[in-house]
Amino acid sequence: MSSNLTISMLIICILGFLFILWAVKKKKMLFKHALLWWSLDIVLIILLFIPGILRFIADVMGIETISNMIFLFGFIVIVGIILLLTMVVAEQKSQITTLSQEIGILENKVRGLENGNHKKTNR
Repeated sequence: MSSNLTISMLIICILGFLFILWAVKKKKMLFKHALLWWSLDIVLIILLFIPGILRFIADVMGIETISNMIFLFGFIVIVGIILLLTMVVAEQKSQITTLSQEIGILENKVRGLENGNHKKTNR
């Protein structure tokens, strides 16, 4: 790989790392989700400096070209992230349902107390 391409990709990885750090600091991303992206960033940096790893993995898996293996791994990573986010959405939906029910119960109790107090003052 040419040194210009390596430097460009390293800069992109560093900028991605800093962007994720900014997102965590601004509370736009949870730390546990940032760990996933940082891990991916670190793997990419390692692959930048040891390109023979890609050829070795491709040979072991029986994949002829490195680009096909990268697309396969990219697809697997994207499916994994979608699965993770689907689980997060399902958990949040459950929490929203529970909170909505609790708010409804509390509103009903408040109305009952207001109506009970209102009846006592009218007598």
